[in-house]
Amino acid sequence: MPATFSVTSVPVSRRRLLALPAAAAAATVTAGALPDPASASSDRPRHLVDPTLSGPVARAYRYLDVVQDAYLKGAEPRLLQSYNNESGLMTAAFVYDNALAMLAYLANPSVANVRRARLIGDAFLWIQANDEAFSDGRVRQAYAAGPMQFYGGGAYFPGLKREDGKAAFLWPYGFGGSSVGDMAWTGLALAQLYVDTRIPRYLDGAVALGGWIAQHESGYANGGYHGGLQADGVTPQKWCSTEHNIDTYALFTLLAKLTRDRRWTHRATVAAGFVRNMWNPADRFLWTGTLGGNPGEDPNLINTGNIPEDVQTWAVLGMGDKRYDASLDWVTGNLWNTDGGGTTQLPEGVRVSGVTYSSQAKSLTGPVSGSDLPNNRNAVWLEGNGHAALALLTRKDTGDRGIAKRLLGETVVAQRKVGAGQTVGRTTDPQDGKLSEGNWNGTALPDKSGIVAATSAFDTGFAFGYFQRQHVGATSWFLMAAQNFNPYT
Repeated sequence: MPATFSVTSVPVSRRRLLALPAAAAAATVTAGALPDPASASSDRPRHLVDPTLSGPVARAYRYLDVVQDAYLKGAEPRLLQSYNNESGLMTAAFVYDNALAMLAYLANPSVANVRRARLIGDAFLWIQANDEAFSDGRVRQAYAAGPMQFYGGGAYFPGLKREDGKAAFLWPYGFGGSSVGDMAWTGLALAQLYVDTRIPRYLDGAVALGGWIAQHESGYANGGYHGGLQADGVTPQKWCSTEHNIDTYALFTLLAKLTRDRRWTHRATVAAGFVRNMWNPADRFLWTGTLGGNPGEDPNLINTGNIPEDVQTWAVLGMGDKRYDASLDWVTGNLWNTDGGGTTQLPEGVRVSGVTYSSQAKSLTGPVSGSDLPNNRNAVWLEGNGHAALALLTRKDTGDRGIAKRLLGETVVAQRKVGAGQTVGRTTDPQDGKLSEGNWNGTALPDKSGIVAATSAFDTGFAFGYFQRQHVGATSWFLMAAQNFNPYT
């Protein structure tokens, strides 16, 4: 990426938003509608849950810093590569992971951390203004954080900025779609960045994303907002996700507070209604959402085949509705695992406990989707440890703080014992100036710093798996939970 690439002068806010479709343009924020910074200070708790977490938290921030600086340094807006080089995803930067990294930096809003959060935020704003085909405020699923030559001599990306000046979304991987959940998380991160900086363009970016989501209301029986657009960027998804609607409810509620525009409150009720329809009062957990992702499925029907962890914990964090508190007991009672011994990928003698991704992750046999590795039904999903710990700290029932501290402590064991020798950052081929899939040439990630996605490889039951690879998302959730920072509120 050329050193001249900068977004500081790109008119990503009011001028560009005037060209949005009517539904999105109606949601824009004028300068007069912004709350008075002096009367809108944040009351977020910003402290360590346990003093013993001080060192692990510092090392986790060091991991994020190194990943952010792997390809560019200084004031250049940029994204973080989601996984280490050895993951096989090369420099892929998922927008969800980068939104989490922004929020993790804001969990401890020092001058340096806010500066780093702004680098990601400015990259998101540039992406919104420089899509190859659309000017409606959307972001795609993933982008190139640094140079990458796709496998088999396919598409080459010099970095976030393509050679034609457009944003380098990763269509060769099929990551060209825009999901409602990704939009909501990016909007939440930009809105929270506005809370800490009072820079209006960040709120404008969040409003544009919210306006995009508002145009994707489902027409099926359970309401809510549907999954978004498929990889072609045009075809709507038929299914609705409980997780996405939780994220959307939180974003719209925050936008209502920051803009004082009551339309966001109405839009939030659409998402809340869908979440209520997914509540299983008999067993006291939330279903994953509705069908419609496969041919012949009826989008009016609830998907009861696989029950995920994040829907339960995020409902507690994002909905502000006590009826969902019981879902945490379902998580700790049904998704708790201890990995170690047997077919584990953990080092000999190491054991790590916590939660797994879903009900099917504990029962599937055979190889992990997209891999030859067997599904380890005892694996711990370390991002989930962060969700669950933070939700327990939020619920505050008897014993919740102790379980939360244990989940964080187990994650620290993984931080210390797993992921050594993994790398980030690559150099271009000196012969053609590009990067082939075999040219790693990365630098070692800091020792005992990042959190791997999983203690051992496992299948989620949703046609993808998690692996023992250092992960920006898992590390960011650890940082938020360790500092009792709820990214939704």
